[in-house]
Amino acid sequence: MQIKLLKKDEYLHLERSLHLHPLQSYAWGEVKSPSWRPMRVGVFKDETPVAAFLILTRRIPLFGKSFGYIPRATLCENSEAFKEVFEQLNAFCKNQGLSHILLDPDLPFTDSEKQKASFEQILNEAGFMKQKRQIQPNRTVVLDLSKSEEELFSAMRSKHRQYIRKAKRDGVRIRLGKDRDLEVFCEVIKSIIAVKGHVMHDCGYYKKVWELFSKADRAVLFVAERDNAVLGSYMIILNDDNAYEMYGGCNEEGNRLRANYLMKWEAINYCKKLGKKYYDQWGAEPWYPGLVQFKEGFGGKILEYPSQYVYIYDRAAYTMYKFLERVNRIKQNLPF
Repeated sequence: MQIKLLKKDEYLHLERSLHLHPLQSYAWGEVKSPSWRPMRVGVFKDETPVAAFLILTRRIPLFGKSFGYIPRATLCENSEAFKEVFEQLNAFCKNQGLSHILLDPDLPFTDSEKQKASFEQILNEAGFMKQKRQIQPNRTVVLDLSKSEEELFSAMRSKHRQYIRKAKRDGVRIRLGKDRDLEVFCEVIKSIIAVKGHVMHDCGYYKKVWELFSKADRAVLFVAERDNAVLGSYMIILNDDNAYEMYGGCNEEGNRLRANYLMKWEAINYCKKLGKKYYDQWGAEPWYPGLVQFKEGFGGKILEYPSQYVYIYDRAAYTMYKFLERVNRIKQNLPF
């Protein structure tokens, strides 16, 4: 096997042929730039692509070295193949002078429990160490869109079906958003921050995500309204196979009118009509029980990802990274 840096068109080709997660897409590297420096590599065996990785790198302040982060990496399904891939990845990261790499494994939505155990064993055997915290959500709820609309609707909790019907009776309407609706989306995000106090991105970030993904037909925007008043908005990110409900929600009035139930139901059906196989509701962490109940009520299955893993090349630089990470969490009043 051999590994090499890829040009844009080369990586875009592998992104589609290997069905990479949106967080491994070319566009995602552009979203995270310039705060992170993206490197895109492919692993080949006899000129046949075996794996591709978007490696986001960032400088460690005061130390002069960088570390790498691979979000939602698609891993090989057997230990021997992964061992060979990792040998190439390992050599590449060392040559780039990285202190360590953080890796969030992706999981297929089928046989996920079996795959999770297998991947964890593979990562342990390859010398990775499990981390206590995640960057990406460690738990989500996924809907199988191969089911008919009737099957999906009947699989919901009765209360969810009731709220969807009620929102329609009360005049809530859902429409597809356009570029000009990014301001609307941002106002919804600001209202959520004001009420719930969540740490979220600024409007410029969401505009960048929309611009880069919608340009490649990889994003859909939904807007919930009543009497021309905005109630909520979702931004759905797509790859060839699946839909990922990554951003959005409803304001207080939208929640009161149950617009969040109707908007999600319309988004699910729209993605089904696009031919997507699964709808990932993106995050169902147990410390947000109300949100978990809301997402589970749509009848999907819970998927738990493997933990984040780290492979260390430079112990001193990694120690500095952990110290600075701890200081940053103290400043943000975040738990350890």
